[in-house]
Amino acid sequence: MNSEFSTAAYWERDFDEQGLSEWAEKLRAQLGAHPISLGLVFMSPRFFPNAQATLEILRVHARIPLLAGCSSASLVAGSHEFENATGIVLALYSLPGAELKGFRFTQAQVEEADNASYWPLESGVDPKRTNGWLAFIDPFHLDAENWMRSWNAAFAPLPTFGGLSSGIYSEQNTQVYLNGDVFEEGGVAISVGGDVKLSGVISQGCTPIGETWTLTHVEQNLIHQIANRPA
Repeated sequence: MNSEFSTAAYWERDFDEQGLSEWAEKLRAQLGAHPISLGLVFMSPRFFPNAQATLEILRVHARIPLLAGCSSASLVAGSHEFENATGIVLALYSLPGAELKGFRFTQAQVEEADNASYWPLESGVDPKRTNGWLAFIDPFHLDAENWMRSWNAAFAPLPTFGGLSSGIYSEQNTQVYLNGDVFEEGGVAISVGGDVKLSGVISQGCTPIGETWTLTHVEQNLIHQIANRPA
């Protein structure tokens, strides 16, 4: 994914203030004179005790004006996926002409959102001044489906991309990040406006193996039989 205006890298070691500082500076240098507009960060649960310190290191040494993201049990950087990861991924973007704004929301707000004007007022973002949103949500303490319904009532047909954070499932513990703050519930959203628009791409990273089988009984999105055998 590295290009003239974006770069991403994977830090596979444990928390190390000096090492992270130097790593963030080197990553920032890859974009040369282009100013950073946005940083997206994803951390494994191993970094939970040092999450806030890590955010500050990245913001300062990569010179990131707006940083957002969430925890994740698996990480992706460029074309590489790291299952059961133990580190962090940082992506940096230079977005000339973009108008960006970060917004933190909670379950209490989801329950209050009873009309289409609620979220524009809470976020301070007029639907006419944004091209779409990036959102990261804790799935254990926020009703994502109700949030999405009320959010779309306010901002549809503008797109919203992002996902649910993952972490320590047995403890129902995840994190979402906005600038230097760590939240263990709720969500964060980034409005992307100005000269930059959002476009969704579905990418399948798997290569088919074995023989081709035919679906012999389906019902809408449900697969009942494959090659005349129960799915």
